[in-house]
Amino acid sequence: MTLTQLNYILAVDRCRNFAQAARECFVTQPTLSMQIQKLEDYLQVIVFDRSKNPVEPTPMGKKVLEYAKKVMHGANELEELSKSIRGEVAGEFILGVIPTLAPYILPLFVQKFIEEFPTVELKIFEYQTDEIIRFLKEGKIDGGILAVPLEVKEIKEEHLFFEPFKIFFSPEHNLLKKKTVDEKDLDLSEAWLLKEGHCLRAQALQLCQYKKVKGDKNLFFEAGSLETLINMVKSSSGFTVLPYLACQNLSIQDKKLIRDFKGHLPVRDISFVTGPLSMKTSIEKALSKVILKNIPKELKKNSDKGDVLAIQ
Repeated sequence: MTLTQLNYILAVDRCRNFAQAARECFVTQPTLSMQIQKLEDYLQVIVFDRSKNPVEPTPMGKKVLEYAKKVMHGANELEELSKSIRGEVAGEFILGVIPTLAPYILPLFVQKFIEEFPTVELKIFEYQTDEIIRFLKEGKIDGGILAVPLEVKEIKEEHLFFEPFKIFFSPEHNLLKKKTVDEKDLDLSEAWLLKEGHCLRAQALQLCQYKKVKGDKNLFFEAGSLETLINMVKSSSGFTVLPYLACQNLSIQDKKLIRDFKGHLPVRDISFVTGPLSMKTSIEKALSKVILKNIPKELKKNSDKGDVLAIQ
């Protein structure tokens, strides 16, 4: 029994077709079929019912496939561990980033990272926080960039930087007369928020919790992106809370609608997180290093300050 044979049966399981699986494995169909037959002879188990179209695993074959997945996962992790021990930065890395951060942080470091580490195949997906946690536990992704704390035992958090919050007002808002705004002056009934599931929504609610909702806004709306919130605020009334990096993409005119919080600087803690199955230490360290090297200087300063107020 060999890893190659296990890889072949997993390919057939995915494709449910011997010819297609052979193409995926870059071998001829007779070669793939012969190796699978050898594995079945060795185990004395028929893995696939070849009379079906598409082919299907037999009841015992399903159990063999389950173990094959575990063995191949272990083999891949062992290979990644050996790379980390040697300090080799190479291989595939799947990264999840929350939607309120991805559009703004990825352009800062991705191109520089792939130029510096061409042997890394970096795959990036936008996921919400609960999805990143679940996928890390299941081993479907290798790491994530999001706001912490998560308070999940299996998840390791490595602090990157503190990202300050800003207030973005509608053009005619009376609080624009102030240079800085106390959170107690914010009225939640005027707030435009992201929909449920975004961690930034909860953070915004925490910042605006001091005033009772008046309920005088006859429009209920929850956005899926910060860009939508910005446009709604500009075209109507009220305000929204934006993270620092999102403000950097605004036009000069729109930046005039931004105000800082008064007193302690409210921030979110942006961290690089990994799960219990992650062993790609060399790539993790390389990613963190490149990210920190390319974020704005203001964020580096905030990470060293003692007067920040982390919002969970």
